[in-house]
Amino acid sequence: MPGTVRNGTTMTTRTARPLAGARRCACIMLLALATVLSPGTAGAVRWDVPPPWRAGGPVGFTLDAASFPDSTGYHLEVYVRVPPATIHQLARDERGAARLRLTVTLRGRQGAPLSSAQELVLGPEDTADAEGQVAVVRFPVVPGRARLTARLEDLQSEKHRLMGSRRERVESLEMQGDVEAPRAQGGRDLSDVEFVWPDPVHAPGLAFVRDGRARRPQPDRLFGLRAPRMAAAVVARGRAGDERAWTWSVRVSDGEGRAIAERETTTVGGRFASFDPSFDVSEWPAGGYTMEIRAAQAGDAAPLVRRARFSVGWEPETWDLDAEELADEVHFLLEARDEETFASSLPGEQEQVLSEFWRKRDPTPGTAANEAHEGFRERVAYANRQWTRFGIGKGMFSDMGRVYIRYGPPSEITQQVMPAGDETLTRELERIMYEEQRAVGDLRQKGLGGDQRPFEVWSYEGDIPVPFDVEPGTVPRGSTRRRLMFLFVDEQGLGTYTLRYTTE
Repeated sequence: MPGTVRNGTTMTTRTARPLAGARRCACIMLLALATVLSPGTAGAVRWDVPPPWRAGGPVGFTLDAASFPDSTGYHLEVYVRVPPATIHQLARDERGAARLRLTVTLRGRQGAPLSSAQELVLGPEDTADAEGQVAVVRFPVVPGRARLTARLEDLQSEKHRLMGSRRERVESLEMQGDVEAPRAQGGRDLSDVEFVWPDPVHAPGLAFVRDGRARRPQPDRLFGLRAPRMAAAVVARGRAGDERAWTWSVRVSDGEGRAIAERETTTVGGRFASFDPSFDVSEWPAGGYTMEIRAAQAGDAAPLVRRARFSVGWEPETWDLDAEELADEVHFLLEARDEETFASSLPGEQEQVLSEFWRKRDPTPGTAANEAHEGFRERVAYANRQWTRFGIGKGMFSDMGRVYIRYGPPSEITQQVMPAGDETLTRELERIMYEEQRAVGDLRQKGLGGDQRPFEVWSYEGDIPVPFDVEPGTVPRGSTRRRLMFLFVDEQGLGTYTLRYTTE
């Protein structure tokens, strides 16, 4: 039975970005050829890890899922959270309301696919706190693996065709991956762990009632700054007629496997029992944590066991920044394999990684400001202002934007918008080959008066800045150079410059 409740957090379309890492300019030239999805194209993110899944963008959302035993078998609860970062980007009607369509489909190994669709109406009140809007969908399931697909569409978005014609085309994001309902152990069952808001701003509502209690799901599994107490819920089911009391134990360990919190309790007897563990995390550092829950009835040979990950974060950006915007920045900082790991990490784990990354690069560690981080953000902002083009993408992913983010403003720029006479690209290539004593490849265009394509040459001389992605304490390749040169050519005469030659 579907239901919605106000206030939630983020997950969004992953627009195709050129390669991960932004490492050398040879990569930059290849990246210029990568396909980029046009605005309004439906994004699709496929996950090969268990939920939660989180993506950002115009219709970003977070998805989590948990299976529970009930009186008839099992059901799967799917939680979708639309964060304030997404809600701020949505198109609005004349009353200021945004409308989304959520479609969730479950395909098991047996039987026909199950599907549920509902419309979410979001208003200004949904951005007033950290919760955003949360929706829950329930499906009957059998133990085992199933393919889960969730699609979110902005019903009021409208895009324009090229050549002036119009058609309605909605912004959308689809996430897909496998979930697994746990099997019974010795005739007994223990649900997955559901993470919930400890003190929700808005009442959960009837759609969120299970076993007589209303709980507001927290699909991001994030606690700390805006939720200083971690809260969760699990349900156990014993054999029919077995009324023995239930004993529960919970243990929380940090990323190094060290136990930092433990608790035991006993609940009254009965076939069904529920447990709602919670811990004050106000003194816990940012990072990822694992909670292990054990449930047993008196005399059982072995307990039922479930483990689940959650995270703690203390930076406002961990809670508020759009996931796609964060992924775009990280693309310039981490190696490809580290970037992929980062994308599937929980928010608090991402905060921990970035905090350590920028701590190593802080030129004045004794002060509150981190000039390296601030400088990176300034370069990204400048690149987006200067080189963003409609239909192409953010300026930070243009060739000029990438070079600017790596090295900052050039020492000298030679720019020819309408080359003629001795200022043509042909003459510039001859000059480069003479000064650098190296070939530049086949870049020439035949024509009267030489190659007259617009071009720019960026030169860096003297104390050239070390790129942010270089590990502190190492000597970057080419660091002994006293000069770097980058040649950009406007191939089509439309103002979009492609990197065609570099001495990096």
